[in-house]
Amino acid sequence: MNKKTLNKIKEMLIVEKNQTLKSNQPKTIDIDTDGDETDEIQANLILALSKELTFRTKIKLIQIDNALNKIQNGNFGICEDCEDEIPEKRLLINPCFSTCVSCAEDREKQDKVKRV
Repeated sequence: MNKKTLNKIKEMLIVEKNQTLKSNQPKTIDIDTDGDETDEIQANLILALSKELTFRTKIKLIQIDNALNKIQNGNFGICEDCEDEIPEKRLLINPCFSTCVSCAEDREKQDKVKRV
């Protein structure tokens, strides 16, 4: 992969990471905890949930960090399964892809078999 494309992907990942972190910062919420026990439990639950990143967001951040680490280590764009190069077009769509199309399809088939 050429340096220009690699730098573009790195910039995309950094922007996406910053936007994700910014959009998921805990917000100050004015919640009325007065009332009965149920109201208090609900209010505390809402407060706790507002302070936590969602599971999907955490996964997304891990994937972004993994991709940035691969760029830094010089092994970005290499399929984790077959070790072939992942096409640039695929990585420009989603820089967090860690497998080529063929291996991704194989993983999907295996997952379907496991679910049955």
